[in-house]
Amino acid sequence: MTAMDFFGHQEQARRATRWLVAWFGLAVAGIIATVYIAAVVLLSATDVQRGNWQPEVLLGIAAGTIGIVTIAALFKTSQLRAGGPAVATMLGGLPVDPATSDPHERRLLNIVEEMSIASGVPVPQVFVLQQEQGINAFAAGWGTADAAVAVTRGCLEQLDRDELQGVIAHEFSHVFHGDMRLNIRLMGVLFGILCIATIGEIIVRTVGRSGMRSGNSKNKGGAAGIVLFGIVLWIIGYLGVFFAGLIKAAVSRQREYLADAAAVQYTRNPRGIGLALAKIGGIGGRLESAHAEEASHMLFADGVKRLFGGLHATHPPIEQRVERILPGFLKHLQSTGDAVAAVAATPLPAGMAGLAGAAPAPRPATNPDAMFADLGNPRQEHVAQARQFLGNLPLELATAARDPHQARALVLALLLDDQVAGRDAQLRLLQERDQALAYDVRTLATSALKDHRGDRLPLLELAVPALRRLDETAKTTLRADARRIAMADGRLSPFELALLKTLERHVRLAGELPRRPGRPAALIARPAEASVVLSVLARAGATDEVAAARAFAAGLAQLQGVPTLQLLPAPACTIEALEQGIDRLAELSPFGKRLLLQACGAAAANDGHIAPHEAELLRALAETWDCPVPPPLPAS
Repeated sequence: MTAMDFFGHQEQARRATRWLVAWFGLAVAGIIATVYIAAVVLLSATDVQRGNWQPEVLLGIAAGTIGIVTIAALFKTSQLRAGGPAVATMLGGLPVDPATSDPHERRLLNIVEEMSIASGVPVPQVFVLQQEQGINAFAAGWGTADAAVAVTRGCLEQLDRDELQGVIAHEFSHVFHGDMRLNIRLMGVLFGILCIATIGEIIVRTVGRSGMRSGNSKNKGGAAGIVLFGIVLWIIGYLGVFFAGLIKAAVSRQREYLADAAAVQYTRNPRGIGLALAKIGGIGGRLESAHAEEASHMLFADGVKRLFGGLHATHPPIEQRVERILPGFLKHLQSTGDAVAAVAATPLPAGMAGLAGAAPAPRPATNPDAMFADLGNPRQEHVAQARQFLGNLPLELATAARDPHQARALVLALLLDDQVAGRDAQLRLLQERDQALAYDVRTLATSALKDHRGDRLPLLELAVPALRRLDETAKTTLRADARRIAMADGRLSPFELALLKTLERHVRLAGELPRRPGRPAALIARPAEASVVLSVLARAGATDEVAAARAFAAGLAQLQGVPTLQLLPAPACTIEALEQGIDRLAELSPFGKRLLLQACGAAAANDGHIAPHEAELLRALAETWDCPVPPPLPAS
């Protein structure tokens, strides 16, 4: 099976986080040493008996500094526990209504929907920074379950569709490759270091004012010493921020090149993102928000004015970014002097001319290699297929997916059984609680949905933003109704499992925070959970015990070094065990997830192909583990 770049990017982000912790420790150590030296100098000036080595002072400063910085960093990170929406709101973003009639916002939502369906993830929350006229955008969150994509009003108004698609594709790369959670951790770290400077500033202002009001010369002298110490803290704190800014710039620059390249891969249209970058070079991408510096490393382009030139630049120069995706751009820029004209004049790289907007190329997911080849990296064919799906969607379904109350009926209609007897039993359960809702569900299922049963996962992904807008009571009721209908026949199909897990992850109740990534676990540390999942996959396409054993062995062969897994008897493969196993396996390291998905794919394909219900289960597992699998392309 071929290597998956998606997991390599995830692992790189995880390693970058470890380096961030190390650099953070060095920055704090430097602050402690500098504060200690300043304190010793000030104390020696007032008491000549004191020596240069004062361990009790060092201990107190170290404890105080570490405590302040750590508490501040944890406080800031806790503020952002809600993920991307918290960051977007902090920067002045307003959520976009899924049913908006604003033409700019409608175009934005269509592009985001295309990218989401093409990649196999529910549509994230979309925000617009209405007061920002510069051209900029960002994606933020701990993972796909709490991701938010935001653009400035200038981005909406100044870019055409191809250019905006290039920007959104760039941001989706950050969603897939682990950059978002690294960016949120950076915000927490920098806030912790900034607190030292803030405390110094507070000391100068409060003590300085009270000391000046005092008529006692002795009090004035003491206040002057404290004010001087506050000034020193302020200077030291901003020195820490200076070096932390260097760390932030070093961490983020290279990842911008990777996201630009990914955007070209997704759209096969380097000129779209190239023109967006060229327009930023002319119009600018600066944000006016007071929090722009905190979030500068997660923006599409540098959004703040830099006092130290390129030292603190969180993004590579615009010209270099365009040259990487459109080789020859710099030569044309020298001759024209106009970045937009230079992009238009630069020939497309070989193999890309005429591909933007092409029809999907056949590539059915009949084996694990084909299914996982584009994991986290949808191709232009997937985007074109998603655009075709949205364009052909009946108005009744499109309207239902984007209206909160109708979306409830749509989601429940997706769960209805194909057989009349099973469907009637499910509807009776719903009628006992809400006759009007049961009527809407039946109407959708027997009219608009009858020819779109194969589009259930994309429709579910499309409906998620509207479902997030329901009040708490409606969300609670929806989740209970969905589980009741899914379990009406006493079992859970792969799609039913996918739908229930999607509601849990993406339509959360108040107090249900997204799962924050902790210390990753090795696959060998989760043998019981891996046995459950692999046993379910092995039995999903097997007709007897012999076939199930062969499928399990095929999967186990992919898990080198995990010999303790065993095929569980059918009664042990319960719904409860499967759901618990899925949640525990979400804690695996990126490479652990890769091995497990390879094993699941091998088990499902042991009979020579992956059946539709097996593909649904594989995609459900992968999305739950933040490993989005694009939908299969149509066979020729």
